[in-house]
Amino acid sequence: GRHPPGGPARGHARPPVRGLVDLQPFGFVLEPRYWFYGWSRTPKIRLRRAVAGQLLEARRLLPRGWDLKIWDGYRTYETQVRMIASFRKRLALSGNELLIWRYAAKPKRVMTRMDSHRTGGAVDLTLVDGKGRELDMGTDHDALVPEAALTFYERRGRDPKIRENRRILVRAMAEAGFLRYAPEWWHWASRA
Repeated sequence: GRHPPGGPARGHARPPVRGLVDLQPFGFVLEPRYWFYGWSRTPKIRLRRAVAGQLLEARRLLPRGWDLKIWDGYRTYETQVRMIASFRKRLALSGNELLIWRYAAKPKRVMTRMDSHRTGGAVDLTLVDGKGRELDMGTDHDALVPEAALTFYERRGRDPKIRENRRILVRAMAEAGFLRYAPEWWHWASRA
């Protein structure tokens, strides 16, 4: 594939994962948050081709007019390091060492798991309505709070609209072959 202006990320002649595709031509709503934050060197959101195909299937399973808004896909080691440094700063304010360990562990240089951001096999996303407005999912992307857990709103007395939105997301993503990540409603992985 082609590299962003300014050349490839330091230390890589090309992306270390073969078969990555840019999601722009697929027509999803894209918001490359890690590029906005300055953590990623490119605004492109890329995934393995088979994973992009699964996203197309998930979109087909959504209510008429709804779509997926993609925040993140393939992630370089350098982007991961920048993201974790930011998480460490945020979590240090909480004083909770367990949270720092859980969300901000040192990244591995070599990633072999196919269901990882580092291999183009994981995606962070949300739902949008027919006008491109994000549906209420209870938290923002990368919220380091208990409410971010996928089933948090399943408990009695919690907001039923958020519960239904999350259920719709779960149904579409699971039927399309994605694996859920319990602590984060927005994170979905694939071994395809």
